[in-house]
Amino acid sequence: MKALTKFLVKLPQKFKDTISIAGQEMYLASKFDEFSNRINYAEVVSTPAYYPDTGVEVGDILYFHHHVVIEKTNHFMDDIYTVQYDPNGGYGSHAYAYEKSNGDIFTLSDWVFVRPPEEETEKVVEGIIILEEKKDADHGEVVYANKELTYAGASIGDIVHFSKNSDYPMEVKGETLWRMRITDLLYKRDA
Repeated sequence: MKALTKFLVKLPQKFKDTISIAGQEMYLASKFDEFSNRINYAEVVSTPAYYPDTGVEVGDILYFHHHVVIEKTNHFMDDIYTVQYDPNGGYGSHAYAYEKSNGDIFTLSDWVFVRPPEEETEKVVEGIIILEEKKDADHGEVVYANKELTYAGASIGDIVHFSKNSDYPMEVKGETLWRMRITDLLYKRDA
């Protein structure tokens, strides 16, 4: 079968159902934290004919929005799901990036992936008690992006600051990164 306007991916399992603790594999009740346990990547079985220049090939791993696994309209048949794509990006494109068999990752449309900084805390002195409060991060290091980012004046490895609430966590190759649009980036730090 050949997809016309969307990606088709093979997703045999919609939720993570095990967790490893101290080297032991344990069953995970995914309903406990359903959002974090949705699987947001799968093998591509067909690329959209309408968009032939994505760079994605059958067999690549596609990273996508977490709603793909829960919206019934995306369930095509058996373990095949559709993933909406728009080359202009924005929230109309649920396909964010793809991974080649050699491990290289490429972003699609206007999406970038940013590595969160190490957890920052702020010391608050109250009497003789010093409390450490977790600070919300507003910056991170660009890890994956396409040439569109260079047009905006930044590149991979830069530390960028971004708009509030644009840090959407996704697991990419076993690491939690933030997925955001290039337009969510406000500025990069000077070297």
